[in-house]
Order: sequence, then C-alpha cells, then structure tokens
Amino acid sequence: MFLFNSLHSGSMASKNLASGSPASGSLRRNPARSVFTLAVMFCLLTAFLFTGCTTDDEYPVFIGISFIPVGEWADDYGSGYNITASSLEYYTADTEWGGTTYPGESIKGGIKEVINFSSDAGVLLVQITESTTAGQAGKFIGVYYKDYTASHVFLANAIDGSSALILKNTLAEAKNTFTVDNVDTHVAYWGSGYGK
Repeated sequence: MFLFNSLHSGSMASKNLASGSPASGSLRRNPARSVFTLAVMFCLLTAFLFTGCTTDDEYPVFIGISFIPVGEWADDYGSGYNITASSLEYYTADTEWGGTTYPGESIKGGIKEVINFSSDAGVLLVQITESTTAGQAGKFIGVYYKDYTASHVFLANAIDGSSALILKNTLAEAKNTFTVDNVDTHVAYWGSGYGK
C-alpha cells in the first residue's frame, strides 16, 4: 500500500509542478528519501524471491523450492531408505551364502543439497556420517530418485562400472559428478522400486 501511495503522490507532484501550484505529497517534500525507500523495497523483494535458506555444514541447502522424497521406503528384499528433510539412511538386508550369513550394508548421512531434474526426479547429495564400510565417513554420495508418487519411488545410489559406490571428497565435486546427464551411467538397474 505504501508503494502505491508513494507512486500516486509522485504522479500528483508532477501535475502540481506543471501547473505552478504548491506541490504536495512525500515525493515532492523529500525526493531522495522516496527514491531510497523504493530502492530498499526493490532490494528486499529481490532478495526474498531469489534467496533460499542459508548454508552451513549441519543443514541441507535449498535453492528456491526443492523436493525431497521423504519417507520410510522399503523394497521386497529387505533393503530400504529412511529419508527426512535433512538426513538419509540406506540399508540392505543380511544375506546368506554357503551356510554363512553376511551382514547387510548401512549408510547414514546428512542431505547437503538437492538437485531436482523434474517434478518427480532428481538427486540427493549426501555427506556420509556413518557407514559399515570403512573410510566412507565424510565423503559425498549421490542418491538418484525418479517417478515419485505418494506410495512408490525408484531410488538408486550412484555406482561406477564395477558396481562400487561413487564417493566424492567435496560437495562441489559431488555437484559436478551427480548430474542429470550421468544418471544412465551411474544407475545400472532401477529394480522394482521402493514403497511405503
């Protein structure tokens, strides 16, 4: 309302100057103040529209409005993902081979950035905090997702040609590696997906 009144007063001030009558309105009394006020309002509006949440090491980074497939997702084989707005846990079931039971894999980490490829697909950039595999803590991984619905989603950890988890040392390296162009290279098999 203030912005509209200022602009309206400015319009009236111009008419008053043309007619030679005394000017009224805040624009004529202090034009520098009015210009400054408009500039500040423009800057605040611009900052509000184009700035997401602040970034630090403990919270995810959101650029604009990012989507995360939050939920407890499980497949038919005992594997799954527990995803919140700021964390991810991945686990696989124990397996038995030749009478020996091998423990499943487990990875926990914080979601540091989300890159949406479309309204139902993207990648979560996760910094590992705990892992059953030595040497992974502190590294970054990419977890791709696609075809999200309220009850089903396809999820896949980014792996290389030897089926090893791709690990990156920094968030910048992760952003350059886990891109929409590399999905087909990093995901060999989507499987049947995960349900709630």
